[in-house]
Amino acid sequence: MAAGQSRGRDPMAGWCDNGGWQRSARRFERGAGGMRLAFAALVAAAALPFAALAGPPDQAGWDAARKTVSVGPELVAGYVELGAPPAEAEGVPVVLVHGYTDNSRSWSLMAPALAEALPGRRIVAIDLRGHGISSAPDCCYGPADLAYHVAKAMDGLEIGQADLVGHSLGSITSAYLAATEPERVNRLVLISSTTRMPAEPTQWLWDNVPGLPEKIDPDSQFMRDWFSNPNPMPAEFLDRERTEGAKVPHHVWMGVLQSLSATDWTLLAPWIEAPVAVLWGDQDPLFGKETQDWLQDALPDATRLTYEGAGHNMFWEQPDKLAADIAAFLQQ
Repeated sequence: MAAGQSRGRDPMAGWCDNGGWQRSARRFERGAGGMRLAFAALVAAAALPFAALAGPPDQAGWDAARKTVSVGPELVAGYVELGAPPAEAEGVPVVLVHGYTDNSRSWSLMAPALAEALPGRRIVAIDLRGHGISSAPDCCYGPADLAYHVAKAMDGLEIGQADLVGHSLGSITSAYLAATEPERVNRLVLISSTTRMPAEPTQWLWDNVPGLPEKIDPDSQFMRDWFSNPNPMPAEFLDRERTEGAKVPHHVWMGVLQSLSATDWTLLAPWIEAPVAVLWGDQDPLFGKETQDWLQDALPDATRLTYEGAGHNMFWEQPDKLAADIAAFLQQ
């Protein structure tokens, strides 16, 4: 149990226990010996009014565009919309899923270019559970929990099927959703992804995260290291990212870290039916070359793009290039 967590469950977490499976379990039979695994089905939620961001935003404009949608009793997901309004949109909506301790702002440099490259598409950047302006209940921050959160947000926004674009933790979350509810994912883009956490960055996180104070200094050496990039970044964007990352509650930092440390979705990979693109920067300090070998083994038919000189957050470093490449894949 993460530091600062209580033993109570929020209403959204009931699907995790055995009783929650009785109504909504979905069984998959794949692989040698007819392996059977049960996963919770995703439940519909009521839609809230549409509010989209018009045109390329500055960072303050991104803040003004933030909205919430219900994902359960007294629980909300934050989001920002770009592109076409739902009533005017054409094609499959695009849902963007950010990484560990980020939020929808993570996409603010690339999303406007993506909207321009995909005219007529609806584009939604969602705050994961415990991040941004989403609710941060005491428990349940594993990839399956986060996938449930994304699916509930899609339900509330009346998105039945989407192209999912996930970064880091968001890519693992998106892979879980694509495997457990394949009819909800049309195409899947995994940015800076892995099937499991490599040893060195995991140990670095465990050396630092448990001892973080409840109020984290965004200018601390740890936060500067955590948000470091091999290439120059817009200062205002990076300052806001660090400030908002520092506001992520300690139990969320710990809940995600504990879950990721025990995660390996290799066995889920055969159940992903959507075409997959894997995007990686060869200077990624968190997910190095070995992680791409793991992904190659898990997803041998995936489209692969490598960005020379780019780090873990290459869609911050090369937003126009990533937007063009992602748009090209989504339009195939």
